[in-house]
Amino acid sequence: MGHTRHHTLEVGLNACGVEMCPHASHRSLCAVASYLHRPGDEDEPQSRVGELYLYSLAPSSDDDAAADDDDGETDAGDGSKPGFKNTPTEWRFTPCAETRHTRAIFELKWAPALTGGIHGAPALAQADAGGFVSIYEIHPLVEGDEGGTSFELVEVASVQCGGGGLGMATCVDWSPLISDGEDDSIDYFRSSRLAVVGADGGARLLARRESGELEVFDERESAHDLEAWAVAWAHPKSVLGGDFIFTGADDAAFKGWDLRGGLDASSPAFVNRRAHGAGVTCISPSPHDPNVVATGSYDDRVRLWDARMFVRPVEMCDAMDVGGGAWRLRWHPERRALACAAMGGGVAIVEWSGCESGVESALKVCESSDGEGADASVLPEIDSGTLRTVCAYDGHGSIAYGADWGWKRGGKEDVVVSCSFYDKGLHVWSPE
Repeated sequence: MGHTRHHTLEVGLNACGVEMCPHASHRSLCAVASYLHRPGDEDEPQSRVGELYLYSLAPSSDDDAAADDDDGETDAGDGSKPGFKNTPTEWRFTPCAETRHTRAIFELKWAPALTGGIHGAPALAQADAGGFVSIYEIHPLVEGDEGGTSFELVEVASVQCGGGGLGMATCVDWSPLISDGEDDSIDYFRSSRLAVVGADGGARLLARRESGELEVFDERESAHDLEAWAVAWAHPKSVLGGDFIFTGADDAAFKGWDLRGGLDASSPAFVNRRAHGAGVTCISPSPHDPNVVATGSYDDRVRLWDARMFVRPVEMCDAMDVGGGAWRLRWHPERRALACAAMGGGVAIVEWSGCESGVESALKVCESSDGEGADASVLPEIDSGTLRTVCAYDGHGSIAYGADWGWKRGGKEDVVVSCSFYDKGLHVWSPE
């Protein structure tokens, strides 16, 4: 399958991440992260600096913009379901906020769609090379001449949570659940908690006080033996519940953590060190199938797991080779498809043809076991569909570190935004 490239631009520094805002009123906002390592010399020590950019992504045609639906769902116009083969629309990036200078950025993550900042504005979390997690809110600044809005990236909270070694915070994720505030030692603001991992192999949980301050309230410095690259909260409707996180690291370990007993006091709920042939770089629970979790690795492969196998998660189908290290995975908002930033392999669109029903027989084996989980030798073969690459985008001139689905609110085709490192590229394109 081919692709149509709509618009490209060059950002100021090496582009290493891109995130589309999930909030219904701000779905056109695209946040872009950058990272630059300055080696230093006799006169100046080495440093890692970054810049945070905010763009608006919109169709260039007034006719397509007028087709936007209030509910944000795609209408193909003929009653068909949204898919790849649709009428192309031209899309463009427009800067909508001043560049914010910061430490080198490893990860950006928007707060869940139902969660805003203290002031009700969309909130964006950043994990950086200084070991900090910072939260920005998107505040309207001025009304544009043509009805557009300009914004200001306002830092409202920050805390250093990096540990030993380089002390870098490498990945951050928002909890999908509202904090209940039952712990009197933490004056929780009623918003999502955050989980963060770092180059020291540690994992930490953060919460905001009612005053807005960000605080580390639980941590495990030795969650992994090597640099940790990935963290994600379980889907709140999964069998694991909303107090569960997944982590992945350079030790090739995929781990799950039940947070009800505290992160520091608990052993991992599960550990898988055999499936990934190299470091685990990204973890993405499915929004469509609550018990399905996708992982990516330096071994160039994307894998799907069923989280109902609590003690020994089941790899649901054969791993998909995406042609390069799978650095970031983002699920399509409406379908079982993943956008994968595959580093040297460009960007791959991966579809899953299966469903969760294929694991039911394996679950029965576990239910009849002695409570310690079924032995691998007695687990039946599982048929849960296949993963396949339906599009490979090779338009980037260097390593692709970021990819996400463009929120189109009535657009007529799938839109993907992606970025690449050394050429500082930001692209918007559509699979054909």
